[in-house]
Amino acid sequence: MCCLPSLAIASNPWADAVIEWDPGVGGVPGYDNPETALGPPENYSGEGIDPGVVSPFQPAWTPNEMVSLGAGGILVLSFEEWIENDPKNLHGIDLIIFGNTGFIDAAYPMGIVNGLFGADGGDLSLSDDGINWHPVPGCLADDAWPTLGWLDAQPYDESPGVLPANHLLPMDPEKNWEDLVGSGWEDVLLAYGQSAGGVGIDLEDVGLERVRFIRIENPASAFLSPEIDAIVDVPPHEPADLDGDGEVSVTDLLLLLEFWGPVETGHTADLDNNGFVDVTDLLLLLKGWTP
Repeated sequence: MCCLPSLAIASNPWADAVIEWDPGVGGVPGYDNPETALGPPENYSGEGIDPGVVSPFQPAWTPNEMVSLGAGGILVLSFEEWIENDPKNLHGIDLIIFGNTGFIDAAYPMGIVNGLFGADGGDLSLSDDGINWHPVPGCLADDAWPTLGWLDAQPYDESPGVLPANHLLPMDPEKNWEDLVGSGWEDVLLAYGQSAGGVGIDLEDVGLERVRFIRIENPASAFLSPEIDAIVDVPPHEPADLDGDGEVSVTDLLLLLEFWGPVETGHTADLDNNGFVDVTDLLLLLKGWTP
C-alpha cells in the first residue's frame, strides 16, 4: 500500500483520496475512474446528453459520476479527517455510501415502487490505519436506499429542484424499502424525509471508535458489478439543524415551515415528536439558533 495521507482538520465530509484501485473483470465499460467516488454524491445527471434529476427511480448514470467494480475489483478510499463513532449522529449512523440502485417503477412515469434494481453488492470493510481491516457485517456497498436528489422535484423531472435532499442525513435503519412496494411518489418522499438515502453504517457494529479508510471489494465469483458514487462522513446532529449543514439558521426555519402541520411519526421537523410541526417546534428551533 502507498503512503497514507496525513491527518488534517476536517474540511469536508466526503472521501478525499483513492488509496487502492483494481477494476476487476467485467465492470461497466468506461466507468473506470476511481476518483469519481470522491466528493459529494450526484443530485443531477446526464448533463449534455439526457439531463434529469437524480431520484430513487432515476439514478445518476454517466461515466464521470461513478466507478464500477468488476468481479474481483477493489476500491480503497481515505478521509483526511477521522470518521468517529459518535452517538450524537442521527440514528447512530456514522458513514453513508451512495451507489447506483433504483426503484423499479410499476407505472412509469408515476413513480410506483415495484422492487429494487442495481443493488449489485460489494463487501465493505473499515480501517483506522489502512493496514488492519474490519468487515462490516450484513452490509453491502451498492444497495438500498437509492439516492434522492431533490425534495421538491418529481421522479423524472428534467430540471433540478430548489430544495436539495441532505446527503449528510442518514435514513432511519428501522425503515425497510420493501415496505414501500406499491407506494407512490408522495409516500416515497415521506419515507425519506430530508435524507438523500444511501447505505448507512454504524461504527459500533464494527467495533471501532474511529476510521479513515473504507475498502469495497467485489468477490471474484460475483456476477454483478457494484457502482460507487460517493462516501460521506455523517456529522454530529443537532435536531434543529434540519438541513445538516452544522448551523441552525434561516434555511432550517424555512424547512420547518414547509412541513407545518401534521406529519408522520419521526419526521425530522417534528422536534418534540408529537405528530405535528407547530409552534413548539418553532420555539425549539429558535432555542438552538446558531449565533
